[in-house]
Amino acid sequence: MNVLLFVSAFFCLAVGITAAMSFRMLPWLAGNVSRPRLWGAGYTLFGIVVLYHAVVELVHVDPAVELVMTTITTVTAFAGLGMMWSAQRLGRQARSPHTEPGTTE
Repeated sequence: MNVLLFVSAFFCLAVGITAAMSFRMLPWLAGNVSRPRLWGAGYTLFGIVVLYHAVVELVHVDPAVELVMTTITTVTAFAGLGMMWSAQRLGRQARSPHTEPGTTE
């Protein structure tokens, strides 16, 4: 389980930093994200939270400190998710490959 957390954290960090620095998005998000820098910063924050939880699984932390840090990381994760949500184009639905432009299904 811990290896999966580390892999997920490094994936989030790599994708987030790449999006924030070079405006390159994952292919399925390229048309839906209007502000890749903001999306990348939010995804990086989310990756930091996942990395923190992976490290805490390996190191014994005082329960009082763990409670405070869990609260802080929860707020940070929601902030990152909010940044990612606000970076996407609102009101645009992803078109399926079979939908003609200007028509709805």
